[in-house]
Amino acid sequence: MFGTTNYPFNFSNRRGIPMLETTSVSVTADNVVLNLPNRAFRFLNDKGVILLRLNQPIPDGTTATLPVLFSSNDFTQPLTNIGGTAITAGQITGTGVYFIYYDKGANLMQLLTTEIPAA
Repeated sequence: MFGTTNYPFNFSNRRGIPMLETTSVSVTADNVVLNLPNRAFRFLNDKGVILLRLNQPIPDGTTATLPVLFSSNDFTQPLTNIGGTAITAGQITGTGVYFIYYDKGANLMQLLTTEIPAA
């Protein structure tokens, strides 16, 4: 048996991949915060993937080593890579759509896509 079903997959994202959009980006001395609407995750499954549309760029002059956090309902969650290392402002390449894995129970947000360097 795989996952929580009798099938070799879980029923995550049964109705397609949801997309969340940022409402603003704020920068403090300690981090970069991607702000999402209140209750953004309310009707999502406990875990799965989302597309994040970053509508606002991280402001020019932001320190590239600042960690990136999500904020919704006054709760912040760090964005990490697959290995668990914090994603920094220098790794976010600009506005656009990013592919992210989330797990509500484990308080996990992992960036699955990054910029592919030119050959």
